[in-house]
Amino acid sequence: MLLSTIVFLAGSGSSHQPPPVPPQTSSETYVDLERAFPNLRFERPVFLTGAGDGSDRLFVVEQHGVIRVVPSGGDEAAIKDAQVFLDISDRVSRRGNEQGLLGLAFHPEFERNGQFFVHYSSSERGGGRSAEPNILSRFSVSGEDPSQADPDSEEVLLRQRQPFSNHNGGMIAFGPDGYLYGSLGDGGAANDPEGNGQKLTSLLGSLFRIDVDSEGDDLPYGIPADNPFLDVENARPELYAIGLRNVWRFSFDRETGDLFAADVGQNEIEEVNIVTAGGNYGWRRHEADSVFDDNTQLIHGDHIPPIASYGRGDGISITGGYVYRGSAHPALVGSYFFGDYASGNLWRLVPDGARYRTELVRRTGRSLASFGEDDRGELYGLSFDGGLYRVVAAEAPDTTLADWPEVLSETGFYASMRDKEVDPAAIPYEVNAPFWSDGAQKGRYLLLPEGGQLTYSSDGPWGIPVGTTILKTFEGKHLDRSRALETRVIRRTEDTWEAATYVWNRRQTEAELLPSGQQFELYSRTSGVSSWHAPSSSECASCHTDAAGFALGLRTAQLNRTAEATHQIQALADAGHLAGADEFDPDQANRFVDPTDETADLNLRARTYLDVNCAMCHQPTGPGNASIDLRFETPLGQTGMLDVLPTQGELGLTEARLIAPGHPERSVLLERIATLGSGRMPPIGSNVVDRDAVALLREWIESLGS
Repeated sequence: MLLSTIVFLAGSGSSHQPPPVPPQTSSETYVDLERAFPNLRFERPVFLTGAGDGSDRLFVVEQHGVIRVVPSGGDEAAIKDAQVFLDISDRVSRRGNEQGLLGLAFHPEFERNGQFFVHYSSSERGGGRSAEPNILSRFSVSGEDPSQADPDSEEVLLRQRQPFSNHNGGMIAFGPDGYLYGSLGDGGAANDPEGNGQKLTSLLGSLFRIDVDSEGDDLPYGIPADNPFLDVENARPELYAIGLRNVWRFSFDRETGDLFAADVGQNEIEEVNIVTAGGNYGWRRHEADSVFDDNTQLIHGDHIPPIASYGRGDGISITGGYVYRGSAHPALVGSYFFGDYASGNLWRLVPDGARYRTELVRRTGRSLASFGEDDRGELYGLSFDGGLYRVVAAEAPDTTLADWPEVLSETGFYASMRDKEVDPAAIPYEVNAPFWSDGAQKGRYLLLPEGGQLTYSSDGPWGIPVGTTILKTFEGKHLDRSRALETRVIRRTEDTWEAATYVWNRRQTEAELLPSGQQFELYSRTSGVSSWHAPSSSECASCHTDAAGFALGLRTAQLNRTAEATHQIQALADAGHLAGADEFDPDQANRFVDPTDETADLNLRARTYLDVNCAMCHQPTGPGNASIDLRFETPLGQTGMLDVLPTQGELGLTEARLIAPGHPERSVLLERIATLGSGRMPPIGSNVVDRDAVALLREWIESLGS
């Protein structure tokens, strides 16, 4: 049977009738991602497609404004370069993390007319507080070289005002009817402040459809005669469907023509929809099936619920994919594949009678930024590690956690559960700046495989051998006595990392493996009831990111410390556990300060806190939404924080900035750390505000005014 689980929110009542299950498709089919073109590495790849011209070439979109073409045929391992097809990086804005060159679609007659279309964030500034506008343009290939586009051939078809720099949508694709479809987000910030999801006068928060082979009145494109809002008073005639928050990727099933769209959620739920002409998918009255804002009224039609959805325990940013119609893997035919950008989970929807069954088929460990389809219908996943990965049938199920014992006592990690004595082979270590964990105390241990060594790096994550296990046990207050709450375990495998939580029972005699996590309450006679959240495996993956090196504490800046007259890094090297540290000098090497140490430099304390608690996501290639770089070593002026307009909402602040130097009361970054609920940062695993950090960051922001 499949190791993966059915997502409990799936199949939420859509009346759409899926096609019959192909005979080859069954729940016994396994799925994996297989690296393609192993010598090619792309810079933030956000889309992949074929040209539909029979050439079998692949075109890969890089977010900064470049499209590269991968030649067809031959040995993939021998391909070491992907030629630039189009470079418009001088026209593309990357000021916001979600901005850039976002979409690419080749004309159905590309082989004959050489036309293709792109969607990008323009580098021309928007008016007033608006962000750079979204541009939909037509380009042509060079007459001399079909693998070289003419950057001077641009014809702008549509320019859409963008209120904020996030929620740009970005997907464009030709439907079976030959018309061009596109997605635009609700305009950005948070909670759809302009109410664009339920407007017919704007293209924001919608899917639109146009005819690029004709022209209309004062328009460089035509309006299909059967567009559903064409005769609705005051409605934009381009509209095809409304009530969408931010459809990053949609696709058409090659066989049925069904339009699958994955809509990124706001606070709690990610969703997959089958989009029909004139449909209203509910935002912002609804987030998936849930009522998000009961004060918002639907402007047209009834709410169409999603066909599948999942909550924050499984991920925080859905990435839409495709129905597999290739020939290389018959067992996958008819399944719709999609993923999550942050957790790296890969799912598929399988038709099951009148509904769809959702299966979690692989925990990939990748930041799944997009999916793509080649001319033959084979599917690819794109990751911000720069790789292209094929979606393939596998001979075995996902083995993540498969051999993990159900209880902690059977792992061998503890010599005595009663006394909380760890296996003598475990190597204890401490960090200079702990991640905020609601005030819990943490014990950290490292178990290396036989003969295994860590590899020293002066400024990045250390090298960690396959088979390494890292334990972290959290202790908190219960009835004014300390008790073990959970033991989090991450383990290095051949391909990635596995992570899970063991939750301790009340008698403190055992801990149970809970891959789905658990929320429970603690009781204190002095402070009352508090909540504790043990994260799911997917939530663990959302913080232990590829961009940050997965094991967050094993780096020089954290471990460069002295304990009981013994230097920690030197002790690891002397014991044979660390290689490559011959030149290590504790006085010259990077070192974090303790953010709570009031005798340390204020700037170092603040930057350390932001690195440890935020930079695993907020750095180049990280999954954070805001376009900021909070790594300690990034110069303050290059972090993208200072005096910058927020893109994820102003949280009720006047003249809000990410950081307003000298003005903590206007600084969204501080507000996010000082609050709970919607807008909270970090968004996972915390139910208590770090008051010391709030005071530290307030003082630091005030000091920046001078």
